[in-house]
Amino acid sequence: MKLLMHILRENKKLNIDNTRANDITILNKLDEECKEVIKATKDYHKDKTLSNLKEIVRETFDLIQVCILILWRCHRRAKTMGEDNLIQEINIEHKDKLSSRGWIIETGIEIDVKE
Repeated sequence: MKLLMHILRENKKLNIDNTRANDITILNKLDEECKEVIKATKDYHKDKTLSNLKEIVRETFDLIQVCILILWRCHRRAKTMGEDNLIQEINIEHKDKLSSRGWIIETGIEIDVKE
């Protein structure tokens, strides 16, 4: 399975500029998307149809998109602080933390951001 996700800069139709959006706006979007994934999952467990399963996938992609935005913005901020590899370093810390807590890794997802 290969997935392609994007770092979204702006949407002129919706008048959204992710390079300028404040943190509260993004956190509100994160909260909204989390709630939508929860609702879609509950709907699926009430009625296990393909349509409901697709909705979980759609909403999860929306949630991941917001998470990617948060990581991208953190990366840009870290670079201004001279920490060009901050995201990669914390990614390794995270993997090590999971391993130390006994998690067995099934597989990995590679994310290659084109800058």
